[in-house]
Amino acid sequence: MSDPVSDPPGRARPIAIVTGGASGLGAAIAARLERDHYQVAIADIASDDPVDVTSDAEVKELVYETVERYGRLDVLVCSAAVETRSKLVDCTDEDWQRVLDVNVKGPFLCMRHAIPAMAASGGGSVVLMSSILGAIGSPDYAAYCASKGALNNLAKQAAVESAPDNVRVNVVAPSATDTGLFMQMIAKTPDPDAIVAMVAGRTPMKRLGTADEVADTVAFLCSPGAGYISGAIIAVDGGMAARRVV
Repeated sequence: MSDPVSDPPGRARPIAIVTGGASGLGAAIAARLERDHYQVAIADIASDDPVDVTSDAEVKELVYETVERYGRLDVLVCSAAVETRSKLVDCTDEDWQRVLDVNVKGPFLCMRHAIPAMAASGGGSVVLMSSILGAIGSPDYAAYCASKGALNNLAKQAAVESAPDNVRVNVVAPSATDTGLFMQMIAKTPDPDAIVAMVAGRTPMKRLGTADEVADTVAFLCSPGAGYISGAIIAVDGGMAARRVV
């Protein structure tokens, strides 16, 4: 959790929680929000103050401590996620449960505690980090695809229920980017560069997305400019989902 700093004259700094904010896309999002003068509390199992998003008690404490420290909560970004590579028939019970717990239960718990805090602050914005694989299938990613599809519908449910409290809930769904889970997974393969070239070749824009492009989209959804956007799933994928490439 970053230290409090002085507010700019005439404007209080908005307060954000970013889960999975210690590395990858989460770190890029946290840095982008900080450039927009948010006070950012980073929640990550790998951070100095580890937070397990699958633990109700730890998530509740995170939200309580953030509001206690800063007096309000304006933004929640759920970027913590895990991935496993296996076909449906080969996926173990343990891998299935781990992916569903982190990728769906984690955001559920975070919203369950953060949305009331945002409502009490006058409203706010929730951004859930999904994937284009929440809308299309991909061989060998059964648990991950299922988790991201469930997350998309969870966001829509939360958007409808939270609208009267001026809390917006949206989804950013990237394709493979130059930072994050995709790069971690292919690093374990014999030829990561070949996989990057293959994925880029199947993308209409013929390249991977960047962490900055994803972070900029998140920042927009957190901003007043997105004040009438809720329940949306924004694909940041170079047109890949439009082609339904698997």
